[in-house]
Formats: sequence, C-alpha cells, structure tokens
Amino acid sequence: MLKKAVIAILMLTCLICAEAGYGAVATSDGSAAYGEKNKLSALSFNLSPAALIPLGESSDLYKVGFGVGLAGEYQLKSSKLFFLSGNFGYGLAPLQADQSLSLLSLGAGGGVKRGLTEKLSLKGFVHGGGYFASLSDSGGFGESTAMNPYVTVGAGLYYQFTPALSAGIETGYKNYFGLYNGVLAALGSVLHIGGIKKAEKSPAGATPPAGNHIELLNLEFDDVFPVFFKYYDQNPIGKATIRNREKEPVTDISVNLFVKQYMDSPKKCLAPAAMGQGDAQPVALSALFTEKVLEITEGTKVAADITVDYKYNGRQYRYTRVETLSLYDRNATRWDDDRKAAAFVTAKDPVVLRFAKNTAGLVKGSGYQAVNQNLKLAMAIHESLRLFGMSYAVDPTSSYAEFSKNKQAVDYLQFPKQSLAYKAGDCDDLSILFCALLESIGIETAFITTPGHIHIAFSTDMGPGDVKKSFLRNDDLIIHAGKAWVPVEVTAVDRGFVKAWELGAKLWREASGQDKAGFYPVREAWKVFSPVGLPGEGETLTLPVEEEVLNAYNREVFAFVDREISPQVSSLQAEIQKSGGSPRLINKLGVLYARYGLVDKAEKEFMRILEKNKDYVPALLNLGNINFMREDMTKAKVLYDKAAAGDPDNPDALLCVARVNHELENYDIVRTAFQKLKVLEPELAAKYAYLDLGADDATRAANRAGVRNVVEWSD
Repeated sequence: MLKKAVIAILMLTCLICAEAGYGAVATSDGSAAYGEKNKLSALSFNLSPAALIPLGESSDLYKVGFGVGLAGEYQLKSSKLFFLSGNFGYGLAPLQADQSLSLLSLGAGGGVKRGLTEKLSLKGFVHGGGYFASLSDSGGFGESTAMNPYVTVGAGLYYQFTPALSAGIETGYKNYFGLYNGVLAALGSVLHIGGIKKAEKSPAGATPPAGNHIELLNLEFDDVFPVFFKYYDQNPIGKATIRNREKEPVTDISVNLFVKQYMDSPKKCLAPAAMGQGDAQPVALSALFTEKVLEITEGTKVAADITVDYKYNGRQYRYTRVETLSLYDRNATRWDDDRKAAAFVTAKDPVVLRFAKNTAGLVKGSGYQAVNQNLKLAMAIHESLRLFGMSYAVDPTSSYAEFSKNKQAVDYLQFPKQSLAYKAGDCDDLSILFCALLESIGIETAFITTPGHIHIAFSTDMGPGDVKKSFLRNDDLIIHAGKAWVPVEVTAVDRGFVKAWELGAKLWREASGQDKAGFYPVREAWKVFSPVGLPGEGETLTLPVEEEVLNAYNREVFAFVDREISPQVSSLQAEIQKSGGSPRLINKLGVLYARYGLVDKAEKEFMRILEKNKDYVPALLNLGNINFMREDMTKAKVLYDKAAAGDPDNPDALLCVARVNHELENYDIVRTAFQKLKVLEPELAAKYAYLDLGADDATRAANRAGVRNVVEWSD
C-alpha cells in the first residue's frame, strides 16, 4: 500500500511539472533564455514537520503526537493568488495506552498565496484525500485499515531567504474522519524550483530580463574628440544619476557603455555597487574607443548603448537606454586646456622621424663644440624647415587668436605629417610640428601661450649656473624646473633661427611680465593627453639639399656666437688696453673665446700671458685644457703639473691632474689628487665622480654624466 501511495505522489508531481512547463525556454540558437515559464513561484516543494494536538474526544484517547508533510505546489498561470497542490503526509498519534496510531495520507488541494512584502508572504490552504491507519504496539504494526477520507484546513506565514529557499510556520485543523481530529503546528521549509534555476549561472549569451527597479536621470554627454580617445578611457565623456525606485535595495550594480563600430567591447563605468531605498547617486560614463575613430574626417553622430545590470531580491535584471553621441572629426579640439595640443605631437610618426633624424645626422659633430648641443640641433631643424619651404599661414576660419578667447569653440589642428605634406600651418600647427621634430630626437619641448598666440620652447638641459657661464643674454632664456629653455617664435620659420629666438624671447618677457604667459612641458602634458598616431603612411617627402642645410646651419651658429661674444670681446679688449695688459683680463678674453669654440683665438691669448708670466696658473690650466680637448695628454699633463706645483690647493688644478692621469692610467696619482679635491671642493668632485671608479666603469660613468669631453675653464 505504501508503495502505491509513493507512486501516486510522483505521478501527481510530474503532472504539475508538465503543466507548469518548467525549464528554460529554448531559443532559435539553442541557448537558454529567461521567460515567463520560469517565474520564481511557479513550482515549489514544502516539507513541514509538525506537532499533532488532539481535540475533543480524540484528546481522551490520544496524546500529543508528531507528523511530517510533503506538498508540491504549483502557482496557476492565470492567477497570481491561487495555487494547486499535491500532498503526502505521515503522522504518529500515541494512545493513552501503550500503543500508537500511524497515519499515512495522500491527497490534493489548493489555496491562496499573498505577498505582504517583497520577502514576506501569507498563504491559506485546504486539501483532502484518503488515509490509511495502522495500530501498533510493542509487538509491531497491526493491520492497516481501508482508505478513509481526511481534510486539512490551515494557514502559513513564510519568509523568503534566497530565490530558492523560504521558511515559515503553519497552523491548521486536520480531521481523519472516524478516527482522529486535532490541531497541527508546523515549521515549513519551501524549495522553489524556479529559484534554483535563477541562482544558477546564466548560460553564455543569456540576457537578463528587463527591469525597471532603477532609472537613469539627468543623462548628459560631452562632445567627443577622436584625438583624445586614449584620454576617455580614464576620464568621462558624460554623466548621469542612477536612482533606486524601490523600497528594497538593489545590489551588484554594473554600468556599461558601448558604441558600435568605434569600440571593441563595452566599457565598465564608475558606479555605486549597491543602493538603498530611494537612493540616487552620480555615474561617470567613460569609453575605450579604438583607433578607428581617427578615421573620422567629418563630424558624425552615433548611438551609445548604456546598460545597467543589477540584482533585486536576488534576481538579475538589466536596464537599457540608448542615447545619441556626437563625434567630431579627428583634427578637432577645444582650447579649454592648452595642454590638449600635446595629443597632436606625434614624435614617433615615421614621417616626423625621417625628417628630424636625417637633419640631426647631417649636422652631428659640426659647428662650434662649445655651443649647447640641443641649441645646435634646434637650429638645424629650424633651418631645414625653412629650406623645405614651410610657411606660416593664418586660417581665417580656425585662428588660435580667436578660439583661445572662446574656450568652447572648436578649432582645427594639423598633425605634424599633415603640416609637412601641406608645407603650411598657423601658429598652433607649426608649434605642434616643431615640438614633434625636436621630441623625436630626444629634446624636451614645451608650449608657450601668450594672449592670442602660441609658440614653443625647448630645453638646453643646462642648469641656471651653467647658463650664466655660457650665455651672454640670459633674459632670452626661460628658467623652468631647474633647466634653461630657449623660446622660439615658430611663425618666423621663414627667417633665421636666431631671429626667431629673439622674437620668442620678446613675446615671453612681455607676457610673463604681465603674468599672462603659460608654460606647458609636452612630456608632462602627455601624461594626461597621450599622443595618437594618425592612420596612413603619409606622403613621401623630398628633403632639402644637404649642402644647403649645412650652410644655413653654420651661418646660424656663427650668428649666435657672434651675437654672444662680440660685445664682450670689445669690452674686454678696451679694459685690457686700459689696464696695460692685465693677465687676469687677457685670460678672461681667452676663456670667452674657448667657451664658444674659438680655440685658436683662445690659445693665442693664453700664450700671450705665459710669454710674460710663465707661472700664471689660470693660463697654464686653460692651455692644458686645449691640449686635453685635442687629446694630447702628454702636453696637457706637463701644463697641469706645472699649475699644481704653483698652487697645490687649487681645486681646478687638482681636477685637471686627476683627469689627465686617469686618461694616462696613472691611477695612484688620480686617487691622491681626487681625494684632496673632495675635501676642498666637494660639489666639483661630485660632478666628476667617475674618477673614483675603475677604468671601465669610469668611462661608462663619464659618458652617462656627459662630462667625458667637458673641461672646466679657469677664469
């Protein structure tokens, strides 16, 4: 009989499952999707252990017993309130005598289920059917009775802990007709079959159901400029406010933005992970565009998909919104931040590298050795651009002078290889080009802004102290971050470099004196606005004739040297004549010539001193320096030793002795002289710290420090 009852229960459960249509809804591609037939409350199983309390006449015969019930419940599709159930139960009712009554029941019924809150629900139920009874004693079970009817009426209160599990309490009245009646008090646990499927990981490609528990308010997009597509990965292109519309919290919030064609995958945006009842919080919308946006040559509009995935009451939902996003062309920008120009400085562009490196290689090693190397390379690049035919042309529809006043106006900037192809540009285009060319050969650059204008500066890599020794007109330089920078007026590209320098310095002095000048190092700006390469190979350039570039370069170097020393030479010569040939002034004139690479003239002045005063230490050291630069170490050592003998505590003499003996591999002498120098002049010793190292290490250290071919002139 028990076996028949179990079979009947299983058949009833199968019928309920079949009617419920339980299982994932098949889609056209064979994947699973979320659908109406998977509702959380469609099918559940309720296991209820209970206490059985006899009533009326039954209380005279029976004691309090216990039982357990198993019910399969199915929520009707046509109603959110009513459900059907199949029921199986077992009860044990002890008699007042030493016996007990076993009750096995099988039935069906239904009821009403009502949600009080999102988690709490109340249900009323009634079910009935047949039961079998068996009386047992110490000798075992007795014979079972024939099937008789029973009925149960009750109510329960349940709390849902997870999508798959609820628990609660039940009470009711149960009557086994003709044998027993009483009250039941039960603890129920409910397994929601739909909840199990919801809790499982969604199959690949599954889309959560649409949800409206949250909403996006105040959604705004900025205009998007393709040249800053790297910037937008970490900085928002828009903003919105996300609000929880429900009384219960939403959790596991994830906001993604996707633009078809110009993004490979959705970009996860910065958003709150969870929100309580009625909360509203800001969301920053960012995007990781691909380089394809740099193919946009005319402004366009695209669809931006914003999706918000979240959980509500343990279930996954998705909120979707589509908005229009405006994309400008690849050359567009605004001047709300002058550092943005750095994104156009493409120093690694093959066209830029070819132009700059060809020029740098052409002039390498030429010109006056005493002139700053960065300065000479900048001269060569400037003159090469002039001979290339580059010209300054104001674009009346895109002028920095106008657009810099209106921070929201959209300007058109050329990439360097575009400017080289067009052989023309306005002040911002030429500034970008010059910076890119110099950066491509390792020279640090900066943008300078003055009212209505932009030009550039480049670093000499020299400190303020060295600048005073090397440049006569220090006010033509900018001291920034411990380095001296040379300002250049790029619009004077058709004039010589020295003139462009003078004009750039004048603009800087005037604007900075009124506190209206801006200084933006390109490498610092790159940390925010990374440079982007313009797609395409670019046009093949016909570079200027090498001989013409060299001639123009040498003219500019000579013009610079002449500008620097001519006034000083005239002044010193007048003082020398007035003093009757002062060795100190003659030596000073010789050092001036030497520092600008006029070595032959310098040598004559030092020899002029030694003809009358053969022990004059500064002249001995400086003449030794000339021979050191010529790599005549034997002659240099004789002059250095003579100077050191005349002034043993002279720091310059100690340094010279240490350096020449290091070249001659007399390391004992090097150690003695250098240890004494470290005591007398520690800063000078630190500059030439390589003298404390072994031969191989010292050579590498000297090259790294840039002092291998440098000498200290004694003036």
